[in-house]
Amino acid sequence: MRRIAALLGLTLLVGCGPGERPYTPQGVSTPAPAKSTAQAKPADKTPSTGPETITIGGKFRMDIEWPADRDPLLELVTDYLVATRKVLVSGNDRYLQDLDLELTAVRQAYDWVHTYTEEEKTVKGATRLYNLRVAAKVGKGVQVNACVDETEARVVSTRTGKAVVPQPDWVRTPYLQAALAHRGDDGVWRIRELRYDLKGCTG
Repeated sequence: MRRIAALLGLTLLVGCGPGERPYTPQGVSTPAPAKSTAQAKPADKTPSTGPETITIGGKFRMDIEWPADRDPLLELVTDYLVATRKVLVSGNDRYLQDLDLELTAVRQAYDWVHTYTEEEKTVKGATRLYNLRVAAKVGKGVQVNACVDETEARVVSTRTGKAVVPQPDWVRTPYLQAALAHRGDDGVWRIRELRYDLKGCTG
């Protein structure tokens, strides 16, 4: 609970202030502006609830357990998780360009996926996203949490097809993924920082 409380407190820090200029990782073009999936949905279209399965490249599966009171802001964290797994499966970081990210989050996302793609690693298996929730919302700042279970996933070598040894911590036990976002003057919510806690979720 102390870890989660710390995350909630951090939301208050990142929820204010002007947006930052986009960061361009070396060798990667600046992500083009994209429509935020966290913006309001059309009045005649209600977001689906319950389970949803997304198949990535025929090699990976994302099982999302949407709550009955699905808030569009939940897509901030689910879109990030789906996009990063698409990068790991395809080896192409272009999927990150579809996300609405600010400076720190852009750096975090690109650095994380490149840790694997530059070492010729990919991922197979399945990820389960559950207990999705808006943990805090203060003014223009919000924290969205998701429990992530990737114990059915394996990081493998693209050259040999065999699982790497040792496997990273995030495929060993469920963990908490938090997206801290800020709403700009244009009404778009952009992730300002990404946090995770290896002891934040169970089951």
